[in-house]
Amino acid sequence: MRKSLSKPRFLIDELPDISNTDCRELIRRIEIHAEPSDIFVWLKQLRIAPYSYDFLDNRCNKSPDYIIENLPPLKVNTHYLLAFHIIEFVENSFIVCRFCEPINPPVNLYMKGLFIEYRIAEQGIKTKLWCKIKCYINRDISSKGFFHIFSVANKIMVTRQLKNIKKLSELLRVGKVETKIHDLKNYYFKSGIHWWVFCRRHNCKGLIT
Repeated sequence: MRKSLSKPRFLIDELPDISNTDCRELIRRIEIHAEPSDIFVWLKQLRIAPYSYDFLDNRCNKSPDYIIENLPPLKVNTHYLLAFHIIEFVENSFIVCRFCEPINPPVNLYMKGLFIEYRIAEQGIKTKLWCKIKCYINRDISSKGFFHIFSVANKIMVTRQLKNIKKLSELLRVGKVETKIHDLKNYYFKSGIHWWVFCRRHNCKGLIT
């Protein structure tokens, strides 16, 4: 018999629904043998790189495997993960984001809103990193088909991302991660498929410049 999974409380569950849409949820998690502060370092650096498949979403540039010493402080409305804006965060605990708005065509034919939350939860001696997505789609069959494709792609990308964050967090815990200055002049937000499909704005608010 499977043990019940204790899920944390997510802030995005308290956000108002979007009328005349169906809400779909995706949830991923990974157990990490590190402190919340070790994990949150890499969540903050998702502003710079996706830590997933770099050849798809980072113009084949390797996501930094070091702590970025000159990374600007986290703040609300910062551009995040290529196509989001931060709406709330608590250091070493969670980051909540919404899609860049308005949503671009053709995605806006199917989707009316999307929110993502990364949450660190300590359970006894274990630490889990959760990623939850709430997506509001139209009620037609095409929108349901779009969400199915989106959910498959999301599983592939987020699974890889969480594994990379786990690896780097556990290395940081034992002191095997360097701290370096990052060349922010070469920070390129138009860096992959995710940006092209979901943001596609050359002057989006909250960019690191």
